[in-house]
Amino acid sequence: MKILTTIFVASLSVLSLPALAVYGTPFDGWGFVAEDWQVVCDNTLTCRAAGYTKEEYLDHPASILLVAEPKKALPKAYVTVLTSDEKSASVSGDNPSTVELWLNDKSYGAIRDDQLNAEQTKQIIRHARINTKIELRGGNASWIISDKGMSAVLLKLDEVQGRVGTSLALVSQDSANKQTPKSAKAKPIVRKSDDYLAQDKKQLDAKKLAYFQANINKWIDIDAVQFVGSADKMGDCELINPSSEAAINIAEYAASSLGWDFIPINANYTLASHLCWRGAYNMGVGYWTINNANPSKPQFITSSGTEYYDGEISAIHRDRGIGDCWNSKTWVWDGKRFAMTEDSSSGMCRGFVGGAWDLPTYVSEVIKKSKPSN
Repeated sequence: MKILTTIFVASLSVLSLPALAVYGTPFDGWGFVAEDWQVVCDNTLTCRAAGYTKEEYLDHPASILLVAEPKKALPKAYVTVLTSDEKSASVSGDNPSTVELWLNDKSYGAIRDDQLNAEQTKQIIRHARINTKIELRGGNASWIISDKGMSAVLLKLDEVQGRVGTSLALVSQDSANKQTPKSAKAKPIVRKSDDYLAQDKKQLDAKKLAYFQANINKWIDIDAVQFVGSADKMGDCELINPSSEAAINIAEYAASSLGWDFIPINANYTLASHLCWRGAYNMGVGYWTINNANPSKPQFITSSGTEYYDGEISAIHRDRGIGDCWNSKTWVWDGKRFAMTEDSSSGMCRGFVGGAWDLPTYVSEVIKKSKPSN
C-alpha cells in the first residue's frame, strides 16, 4: 500500500467555530456535521464523534470514533482502516507493534486491537484545537484522518451532555457558560410478543382478502397530502394513489408492483403493505397495522420499509450508490403495535464498504420470549 500523508488542520480555538460549514442536529440522521467530522447522539445521551479521511483520499480511508457516555470524563476511542483489498480491517494486523498513532510527527505508541489507550485518547482530544498532523503509520502503510471540524464537533458533544465549562469538558473547560453535566437516560424497553405467525403460514382467507382489497384505499385515505404530497412538497408514499403522477409513470413498466399485500400477523391483526417510492438503488414500502376487529383505522408505521419477517419490520437503505454509507431502522411487534427499536446510520460516506461505524440516534432493549414452533 502506498504511503499517504496529510495535514490535519483544526480550528485554532473554539471561538472561531462559527466560520466552519456545519449542519444537522446530533439526534437525527448523520447528526451534527462539521466538514470531516460528525457527532451523533442517541436517546440515552451517549454520543459518538467520528472523523474521517478527506474525500480525495477515499482509495485509502481511515476513521477514528470517540464514544462518550454522560458524566464519564474520557471517551473510548476506536480506529478502523480500509486495506488495499477493500476490506475493513484491524489496524493491528499480524504485528500490532508496527502500527502507531502519530500526532505532529511524534509517535504516541502502538494501537492495540483497534482501540486507543487512555493516553492516546487524551492526546487526540488535546490536539483538537491546534493545527495537527495526524497519521496511523505501520511499516510501508500510512492512513490519514482529517481533523477539520473536530473541535466544532467536540464542542457540540460538550453542549449536548452538559460538559461546557466543567472539568468534564472535552474542548470547552474554559468557557464562562458553565453547564450542569447531564445523566444518562435509560434505554426504552420493548417486549417482543411471541404472538405472530410463522413465515410459511402467512395467508389470509379469500373472503377477508377480498374485503381488505375492496376497502383499503378508503381506510388509508390515499389522497392524503402526507402520502401523495402537494405542488410544493413530495409525499411520503406517492405510489399509493394510482392517479398520482408517480404511480402513472411507474405503471408503464412495473404495474405489477403497485398492488396491496396483506400479511396476517396473528388471528387479530393484519399487516398491509404497498410500494411507496422507488429510486435508482433504494425503495420504500409503506406498512400499516390493521386491527381485524376495527379495520377502518389502520395504524401507519413507515413509508420506508424494506422487509417484514417474523415479527419485525426493517428499513435498510444506501445513502449513495457505491454502498459506503447506510441507514437503518427496525420496528418490533409487541402484541398490539410495531414499536421502533433502532434507528442508526453507518457514518459519513467516506469509502468504507458497508460504512465505517454504527452510529445510532435511537436505541432500546428488546426482550424476546422463546417462541414455540408453529
